[in-house]
Amino acid sequence: MSFGHVGDIAAFVAAAEAGSFVAAARLRSMTRSGIAKSVGRLESRLGVRLFHRTTRSLALTDDGRLFLDRCTQILSDLEDAELSLAEGGGEPQGILRLTAPATFGRVVVLPVLNRFLAAWPKLRAEVSLTDRVNDIIDDGYDLAIRIGDPRENGSLIAKTLIARTLTRQQDLVVASPGYLSTRPLPRHPDDLTEQTCLSYLSAGRHRAWRFVAEGKTIAIRPRARLALDSGEALRDAALSGAGLAYLPSYVVDEDIANDRLRVVLSDYAAPPIPICALYPSRRHLASKVRRFIDLVAAELHTPSA
Repeated sequence: MSFGHVGDIAAFVAAAEAGSFVAAARLRSMTRSGIAKSVGRLESRLGVRLFHRTTRSLALTDDGRLFLDRCTQILSDLEDAELSLAEGGGEPQGILRLTAPATFGRVVVLPVLNRFLAAWPKLRAEVSLTDRVNDIIDDGYDLAIRIGDPRENGSLIAKTLIARTLTRQQDLVVASPGYLSTRPLPRHPDDLTEQTCLSYLSAGRHRAWRFVAEGKTIAIRPRARLALDSGEALRDAALSGAGLAYLPSYVVDEDIANDRLRVVLSDYAAPPIPICALYPSRRHLASKVRRFIDLVAAELHTPSA
């Protein structure tokens, strides 16, 4: 990829975010025709149309939306690399303020944070582990970790927060061997109506169980005899034989490996859910935040794109 291609990508992203070639031209200090030519070159190289254009509107095509996700991450990585060198590798210090979902925070984030603090003795941390969606800026957080696409759940405020995908959550339907010995094994998500199900309760709503069946994603909210607002409590209930539970793999992997829980409906794997780090701005991003995000991503063995 040539540097000219990078310029075309930047023009495309600007047009997508601004909603018009004219507004993008102002952001990029270019002419409208310059933006249009850059987008045209991209479309020619890719062999697809990125925008639906009319005299009054500019809207992304399906291909354009997919390409925008990748381009945004590419430009973020380039700027992060530049800023990392400009920062000179300063030692993390001060207070790192972060918020994360309760179960993911306890199971995954806190062990990484403990190692991070041990490596950097001048650093302190203040952590909120909650499933409530905090306002990152108003509440003064340096960093938030969110489960789900931030553009869909309201966490990502356009041009205010930056999102970096750390990994993807894989949900599983599990039950104890004792429970499964008393019931016929479910073969299809529809069979859940004949099972005793345990539900995760968040903000008064039962979390949907999602599956991919016949090439389509379906969402089911089984009628649950027991609903809990803690993933770890839900795991404990499943271990006790109380019923089927729908839980992230990072909560139950060890139990599955030791045959304390067994996976059912494995032929209908749930669609993976992105887990993202959100922070107010990549410009002048503090060393403590950058290094911690990099460490979490490395620990999860997942590329940032």
